[in-house]
Amino acid sequence: MAAQRWGDAMAATVVEFERLSSDPLDAVERVMMASRLSFERMGDEDITGSFAGGWCDYQLWFAYRADLDVLHFASGFDMRVPDSRRGTVGALVNLINESLWIGHFDLWAEEGRPTWRHALLLRGTGGVEDPQIVDIVTVGVGECERFYPAFQQVIEAEIAPEDAFEAALLEPCGSA
Repeated sequence: MAAQRWGDAMAATVVEFERLSSDPLDAVERVMMASRLSFERMGDEDITGSFAGGWCDYQLWFAYRADLDVLHFASGFDMRVPDSRRGTVGALVNLINESLWIGHFDLWAEEGRPTWRHALLLRGTGGVEDPQIVDIVTVGVGECERFYPAFQQVIEAEIAPEDAFEAALLEPCGSA
């Protein structure tokens, strides 16, 4: 899947750039450049980019808050949730979040877009290592790929959140 492709593509980056960065966005830039992903640095606090996954293009967003010493990462789907389906999608988000070890899904109110989010607390660590950036994107894109069909089923096919969630948890065996 896309998360695996991301991880494979990043193996050389991890070996080459395993260094601590006091500016987390510098580390993000190095990893994005090494992975040949398109991105744009939006001043001193934000980097946006995109990643072509198996289901859709994911919008990637990193933000750093120096006062909290926190690096925030979000990966958004290329889909919108109609107002009429927001309550049902909210129920799906709750089910999914109960199963996650790292990060969580939100439904961003303004855009109506399902988004996976995670924050790295950096206080006292001296900075962030490039492999941490690879890990957070690998996990985030992996969870987006895993649950994209569930969101799509709930939004478009009006499948019950419980059924869509259970289907997303099935691990396929073999190939067609």
